[in-house]
Amino acid sequence: MKRDRRQYNAAMTSPRTAIVLCNLGGPDSLAAVEPFLRNLFSDPDIFKFPLAPVTQRLFAWLVARRRREEASRGYAALGGASPIGANTQDQAWALEQSLADLEARVFVCMRYWHPLTAEVVAALKAGGYRRVVLLPLYPQYSLTTTGSARNEFVRQCARLHYHPDVRFIESWYQDPDYLDGIVASIKTAAAQFSAPDPARISLLLSAHGVPQRLIAQGDPYRMGIEETARLVCERLGWPQVTLCYQSRVGPLEWLRPYVDDVIRDQGRAGVDQILVYPIAFVSDHIETLYELGMTYAGLAREVGVREYHVVPALNAHPALIRALARIVRHALKEER
Repeated sequence: MKRDRRQYNAAMTSPRTAIVLCNLGGPDSLAAVEPFLRNLFSDPDIFKFPLAPVTQRLFAWLVARRRREEASRGYAALGGASPIGANTQDQAWALEQSLADLEARVFVCMRYWHPLTAEVVAALKAGGYRRVVLLPLYPQYSLTTTGSARNEFVRQCARLHYHPDVRFIESWYQDPDYLDGIVASIKTAAAQFSAPDPARISLLLSAHGVPQRLIAQGDPYRMGIEETARLVCERLGWPQVTLCYQSRVGPLEWLRPYVDDVIRDQGRAGVDQILVYPIAFVSDHIETLYELGMTYAGLAREVGVREYHVVPALNAHPALIRALARIVRHALKEER
């Protein structure tokens, strides 16, 4: 059973505690691609401009127009919409079932597409929720993800004069169930290969990249990603693992090595089996299914890689739901 936007009906009898799962969001139709991109490129926590009320809107409009066609091709290949909404709703439903004894309601809150933060905050206020756990579905903190979600939530609360007791979760990549879920998923996917011996499979842990400039300014994202990779490798014991980064845009230098460069180098070096795990993502969407699963699969074939597979994100994997439930319970036990 899937949750839908009826969860925001303020007339529903609601408990006093809400769990808000924060995610990126994605267009639910091809017509939504351009407005989704405008929302993304309007984010002041990612793109900062002088005279922002004017210049940022213009920047967002221009970039969204320029990137609309390319992005639409990716979403068209996925059936015309992003699956991240449905995947996150499934996670919310499973988490709410896991927390049934708390009588808490789980809401989905998307940063750049519906249900947007403003909608969710309005529903929380109308429903009389006085305690909120804001739980980002980004295991590793970055200003561009968790920080942005938190800042927008605070802004919308202030706009509506809504003052709940909010427990903010910043990072949770050390959770043992989360890590065990990754390891189990990698082992399951490895069995698909014609030669499933880990010694014969190159494992790439691919994270969403960010500009090097952001890391130089003190953002802890790279540290969180590297620590996640270390913890996974400790549990997994895989012979050949490479941490790399994807989804760079624009002319700036981003975190390296880039995943496409790694695939090229390994193919030319004679690697014939590559397995990719999306180490920074817990919900499948365009960057796991299209970028890793289609675009880079084609690149791998071009450079002679015989077998290439992408491990699905955890989505509603029981291990992830156990991890999220533990995080929520811990947050609600903390004294303020």
